[in-house]
Amino acid sequence: MNEPMISAASFAYPDVSGDMRSSLTDALLTADTAGAFILSTCLRIEVAVKGGPDHLAFALSQIFGDMPEVDRGIVRTGSDAVEHLFRVAAGLESPVVGEPEILTQFRAALNATKEGLDGLFQKIFESAVPVGRSARELLPFNPHESMAAVAAQVVGHADRVAVLGSGLMATAVSEALKLLPSPPEITVAARHPDRVLVADVKVVGFEEARELLATSPAVVSATSAKTRLVPADELSTILAERSDPLTLVDMAMPPDFRVPADAAVSYTDIDGLARRAARRVQVDAADRFVAQSADEAYQRVATHHEVGPVIRHLMTRADALVDQTVDRFSGRLSDPDDEAVLRQAVHTVTRALLADPVSYVKASEQSEVDAVAEAFGFDA
Repeated sequence: MNEPMISAASFAYPDVSGDMRSSLTDALLTADTAGAFILSTCLRIEVAVKGGPDHLAFALSQIFGDMPEVDRGIVRTGSDAVEHLFRVAAGLESPVVGEPEILTQFRAALNATKEGLDGLFQKIFESAVPVGRSARELLPFNPHESMAAVAAQVVGHADRVAVLGSGLMATAVSEALKLLPSPPEITVAARHPDRVLVADVKVVGFEEARELLATSPAVVSATSAKTRLVPADELSTILAERSDPLTLVDMAMPPDFRVPADAAVSYTDIDGLARRAARRVQVDAADRFVAQSADEAYQRVATHHEVGPVIRHLMTRADALVDQTVDRFSGRLSDPDDEAVLRQAVHTVTRALLADPVSYVKASEQSEVDAVAEAFGFDA
C-alpha cells in the first residue's frame, strides 16, 4: 500500500483543553516549522506535513519536543486529513458553524508557511480556500454569526465596553457590538491606534488598558499577545479597587489574564465562548460538497506522479503529429511564410482536441488513467 501523501495532527477544542493548547501555542513561538503547514487559532492548532505518520511524528517532535500535550492530538492521514482541513477552512468544525473568521485565519496561515511547502503539497491548502468559501454558501447563513458575535452577546448588557486589540477578532467583536439592538459605547485600546479601522468607536493607546480594566463594566480582550497583558498580582489589585463587578471575556490564546478566584469578575475564556456557541445545524449539503472536493484535491496530488507521464506523452504525440502534418502539406504552399500559419493552426486544433482527455486524466483514478494511456498507445 502506498504511503499517504499527507498526514496531519489536530489539537482542538473540546478534545484538547485550553491549558494544553496554550502550552502548544507557546512552543510554536520558537519552533522550527519549516516544511509544515501550521494553523494556530484560539480554539485549535493544526499541523500537516507531506508524507506518512512517521514524517508527522518527526515534525511534531521537532516542533513541540517531548511535550505530553502532543499525545492528545488526533492524527489523520491521506484523504481523511485533507477532508478535515477542508472542513476546518469551511468552518464546519467551528462551534459557530460556518464562522467567517476561520477562513481568513486559514488563508493567513497558508501565506505564512507556503514558501516552505512542496508545490504539490501547497496546492492542497490553496484548494481549501475556495472550497471553504463555497461551502459556507450551502449553510443556513447568518452574516453576523461568529465567535465575535457570541462575545458581543456576553457583554451586551453593559452600556460601555472596552475592546483590547485591533486584529481580526478584535475588529469583528467591535463590529458585532455595533449590531446589537442597543449598542454600547465602545472603546478600542490598540498598540497602533492609527490602524484601527472600525468607525464610530473611541480609540486609545494600549497603555490605557489597565485604566479600562479598572473602570469599564465590560471588557473583551482579543489580542495576539504571547504573555499575560497584566501580571496576576497587579490584576488582583486592579480588580479589588473596582466599585462594581466586571464582565471579562478573554478570547486570546494563550489567555491574556489569569483572574483571581475571589475577584468580583464574571470571566469567560475562549472555551467558555465555544460552549455557549455550540449548536446543531443542518449541514448535509456542505458536508457532502467538502468531502467530495477534498477527495478530488487529494487524488489530484496523490496520482500526480502517475498521470504526469501520461499527459506528457499525449502532448509529445500531439507535437509530433503537428510536425508530420506541416511537413506533409508545406510543399503545397505557394508562400513559404504560410508554413508558420499552418503550424499554428494545426497546433491549436490538436491542443483543443486534447483539452478534454487531459482534464479527464487529471481527475481520474489510476484505473481510468490506464485506459486512456492504452487508448493513446502509451504504457502507463
